[in-house]
Amino acid sequence: MHFLPERDSALTEVHLALILDKQHQVISGAQARAAGLTEEQVRWKVKSGRWQCRYRGTYATFSGPLTRQARLWAVVLRAGGRAALSHQSAAEVLGLAGPGRGESEPIHVTVPVQSNPERYKDLDGVVVHRNSNWRGYEAELLDLPCTPIVMTVLDLVDSAATLDDAYDWLSRAVTSCNLPSEQIAAQLAERKKFARRAWLSDALADIGEGIHFPLERRWARDVERAHGLPRATRQARRYGPDGSRRLDNFYEPYRLCVELDGAAFQRAEDLDLNRRRDNETLIAADAKTLRYGFNEVANHPCDQAEQFARALIRQGWPAGPLKPCEPGCPVASLGGGEVQG
Repeated sequence: MHFLPERDSALTEVHLALILDKQHQVISGAQARAAGLTEEQVRWKVKSGRWQCRYRGTYATFSGPLTRQARLWAVVLRAGGRAALSHQSAAEVLGLAGPGRGESEPIHVTVPVQSNPERYKDLDGVVVHRNSNWRGYEAELLDLPCTPIVMTVLDLVDSAATLDDAYDWLSRAVTSCNLPSEQIAAQLAERKKFARRAWLSDALADIGEGIHFPLERRWARDVERAHGLPRATRQARRYGPDGSRRLDNFYEPYRLCVELDGAAFQRAEDLDLNRRRDNETLIAADAKTLRYGFNEVANHPCDQAEQFARALIRQGWPAGPLKPCEPGCPVASLGGGEVQG
């Protein structure tokens, strides 16, 4: 029978406790040895069932399944000293992804491009990115390594499945995490390869205008600009009995407001709240609210442009700039000019 040798000093125990507390009870073999354990002691802990080997040279110091945080630590420790969580996994840790988002997805980790891909074959459920922009991680001792938020945002924008998804990541960083758009632009300039460079420059300008969400951008681009409608004041602050809130799109000269509902289906209580907000807008700003959903704006922007143009004309808009976006566009029936090329 094997017993744990009597070699663990009080200093070793304190050192181990500090590491394990910070790393959700996960440790690398190198860290264990640096804390004072021998190879024989580590093997004994695994053989006795006190520890489990999650990846080669990476151990969970408990039995049973790993928590999400423990898995993140195990992956980044296995991937090596210059590895860092990235993409959706970095967004999860940095608070960019929102509560619970990303936890069911594969774990993403970025390593320098010089790293040998053969090293990561045992990383099941992990996406390894080899990146020429990444030189290694610099952080406080025992912090969970993540790519910096500005690099994380660019990685997510560049790899997003759709442009709406890309804009969602971008707007989250600027509006929720207070990341200055100038930092994103500066980091973009340093990247040699970035497929959506022109798109991102335009998107940053829209975010600077106060267009915070993908549906708001579709309204500004596909309804307003495409048809020559006046530009709204975005995120206009309004005060009333229900407190302070922001209006998505406020056309103050014409006392009209457009609110955009991103959810395809809304609960009855949400609909009630929307009606109350619309009523408060009418009271506080003397403005009527028109409300549009994703399907209407994304799939039928010309129909919404024609309807909203009629509302604007009724409120005194001269309609001179109105233009159909293509042959057959319904705004032509309102006297819009020639189709714009």
